[in-house]
Amino acid sequence: MGTNLALALLKKCIFALSWLVPRNANKAVLGCYKNRFADNSKYLFLHWQQTHFMQTIWISGDKTLIHALRQQGYTAHSRWSLLGIYHALTAKYYVYNSYIGDINQWLAAGAVRINLWHGSPLKKIEFDITTGPLAPKYQTKSLWQAGLQSLHYHQEYVRPSLMLSPSPLVGQCFQAAFRLEEDSLLASTNPRTDYYLRYPEQRQTLPLKEDATAYRRVILYAPSWRDALWQNSQKLTPHLTRGNSDSPYQAAFDWQTLSQHLVDTDSLLLLRLHPNERHYAAQFCAYPNVLDISDWDDVYGILHSVDLLITDYSSLFIDVLPLEIPVIFYRFDHEQYLNQSRDCYDIGQDPLSIGQVAYQFDDLLALLQEMNHLNAKPQPCEAYKQLQRLYWSQHASSLSANNLATDAIYVDERHDDSFARLERHLRQGQTQSFKFAFGTDIKPWI
Repeated sequence: MGTNLALALLKKCIFALSWLVPRNANKAVLGCYKNRFADNSKYLFLHWQQTHFMQTIWISGDKTLIHALRQQGYTAHSRWSLLGIYHALTAKYYVYNSYIGDINQWLAAGAVRINLWHGSPLKKIEFDITTGPLAPKYQTKSLWQAGLQSLHYHQEYVRPSLMLSPSPLVGQCFQAAFRLEEDSLLASTNPRTDYYLRYPEQRQTLPLKEDATAYRRVILYAPSWRDALWQNSQKLTPHLTRGNSDSPYQAAFDWQTLSQHLVDTDSLLLLRLHPNERHYAAQFCAYPNVLDISDWDDVYGILHSVDLLITDYSSLFIDVLPLEIPVIFYRFDHEQYLNQSRDCYDIGQDPLSIGQVAYQFDDLLALLQEMNHLNAKPQPCEAYKQLQRLYWSQHASSLSANNLATDAIYVDERHDDSFARLERHLRQGQTQSFKFAFGTDIKPWI
């Protein structure tokens, strides 16, 4: 215990000393959770690489990824290489999707920390978490306890300097969860939802059938991470395991029956498991018309091709709201999930009201068969439109299903997207770096 505490204090001192290093106001370092190249920071990086708004360097702990990015002509360095350390110490801007550790959590003091986050607030996040296995990390009863937690969970306790807020609802959630002042929020959409509106020619294409024709319907299955699963794998109820190790997805589907339905209806199922659970997907990709895309960077390059989203508690359904993609919520472990995982935010509307809900596989299959008989894409109901407004009141006029389908995006329209707003904000010098003060980053939200 004493050794661990001493090491944590030493690292905290290194963090403090990094504040003394002069930083280049024309340089940004960017990174992503799990050393990936994905999500908001990826798309801001790609945009700035094309516009040369400022010098941008990608930082990662994955040497294979670093090599691949360099092969594409991008500047990328390993986190603890000499150049990686140098750029982390001298860049004015840290841009990341989760925590400063996406780049380097010990060298970020004095930098402007731009947290683009990796989802929309549906389940409670960070300091709003009061239930589930993550709660003890954030919930403290005294300043002393908060200080100890900030040593053990350093990066989680370092506040961002700036976050993007697509709506007042999202802004309120981020402000409380990350303990932010109001001026640390910028009203804006997200790079991940804006990138392919700016650059529609870069959208991904899906594989064709053997006869070189496209599938009639594309279904994306993207469930949430069951954050209690790793802790409770031995407690799963029998109907969720059936002797299939700790995978909840083997028992939740009759994969043979589902695959036959996909073949009969000329449909393709894109299987996108959470990065923390993608190892489960390997056992399902052998079924016809099931394509495992869990190893893809993300799904935003193919959303324009998706006809139906199946999810459960994932906030991805919020990202597809502007695209008016129909949603089925398949909550096969509803009661167990609610008992073991985080609470959800009270947003004043039941998210399930925007689509169909199934709790058993037979119900899901019936809904798929019913939707297959529709001749056209169903129009969004009023509840769907209301949720659009709650989460996306800042979205630009170009962020619409019709424009995505027709590529009708004009220069004047797209210049009010997240890229333009963030660049204007940085040019105007409105973002101020946090001056290092040990108490500032650990002060409990009161």
